[in-house]
Amino acid sequence: MFSIRARLRAASSSLTEHRSVTAAVLVDTVGAGLTLPLTIVYFTLTTDLSLGVIGALSTVASLLALPVGLLGGVLTDRFGARASMVTNNLLSAAGFALYLVAHEPVTVLAAVFLATASERLYWTAWTAYVHDLAAGRPFERWFAFLEATKAAALGAGAVVAAVVLAGGGSDGLRWLVVANVVSSVVAAVVFATQRTGSARPPATARDLSEGRAGSLRAFATDRSMRLVTLGQFLLGPAMVLPNVALSVLFVERWHLPAAVAPVQFAIATGLAALLQTSVTRWVAGCDRGVLVAVGAGLTALTTVPLIVLPPLAGAGAWSYVVAVGVVLAVADMVAMPASNAVMAEAPHPRVRGRAIGVFQTAGSVGMALFPLSLGLLDSDAPWLLWLLTAVVFSGAAWAWRAAVAGLPERVRTATAQDAEG
Repeated sequence: MFSIRARLRAASSSLTEHRSVTAAVLVDTVGAGLTLPLTIVYFTLTTDLSLGVIGALSTVASLLALPVGLLGGVLTDRFGARASMVTNNLLSAAGFALYLVAHEPVTVLAAVFLATASERLYWTAWTAYVHDLAAGRPFERWFAFLEATKAAALGAGAVVAAVVLAGGGSDGLRWLVVANVVSSVVAAVVFATQRTGSARPPATARDLSEGRAGSLRAFATDRSMRLVTLGQFLLGPAMVLPNVALSVLFVERWHLPAAVAPVQFAIATGLAALLQTSVTRWVAGCDRGVLVAVGAGLTALTTVPLIVLPPLAGAGAWSYVVAVGVVLAVADMVAMPASNAVMAEAPHPRVRGRAIGVFQTAGSVGMALFPLSLGLLDSDAPWLLWLLTAVVFSGAAWAWRAAVAGLPERVRTATAQDAEG
């Protein structure tokens, strides 16, 4: 087992080796942490639009942005992941700048579309970017280190957001958005100066010996690839569960202050910042499909109690908020490195960007459709929302487990350290 000193040395080595990459990630992610927990809540507090209208606009914008993930895959294969990372940050800056003047349905739709399009492009580019950064070394090692860095930045941004919201009201919300716009522009500039992610990865002899043809047709006919796509579709709601459904529940139904959203987010990201690299090392050698299934199951557990729980208040409500933050953090730490490793390593290198684009777009479809279910909170049976959510995550667990079972051994097994170490 690594000592604390050895772990700090390893982290320091990673930071030194890719100092500029780490700086770009920090700048990019701090801004996201300021606003990510407030995606839907922002418009409920700054406009006169109803929750149902905002949810519908969010879904329409998300559906319109779906092709961006696929286009991002083409962009990544053709120009490299770095170009996609720069473009994603510029889209984010444009979208959140529009947040500041969005009060009517049309402008809200446009703002959410641009912000959502940047997210679609980000996830396609990010997985490929980390794969290029790893340069043949274990994917999880680099993904875990950068995810821990991102989590620390997101958590810091969320803490700042909570402090601002505690005394700033809607004016505080707008200042958070301005800060996110600035950080997105700065991150675009920093990523543009990087060397990592600028070249298309070549096919390896192992890829050819395993018979993975480098064509989209071969990708589409592969059962494991189809199951990964299905699994990502069913996991999509997990990406928006905290900042859409749970935030709305806590603020609009349990009448907790708006700061509850960034508080919960800070709990989850803080734990990830502290423990992500350790968790990834602990699960090295485990089946990646099992790890993703465990993460999906834990996410489902956060919604199951809501099927029967009445509205909570005071200490009981805040206890639930904290518990949800902890469970979601564990779910992400277990599942995200494994799922992204599969998405990066399973497809043929010639179509890696486009394959990741398909996977992430499938998840984006799930994300886009999920806000439509928010109307159930206003119905006579709000528990149906939580039952549906639990069933969807259970399906995701099955799909991922079945998908990874059909992949080569080197893709199935989680790794965290270099072979010589």
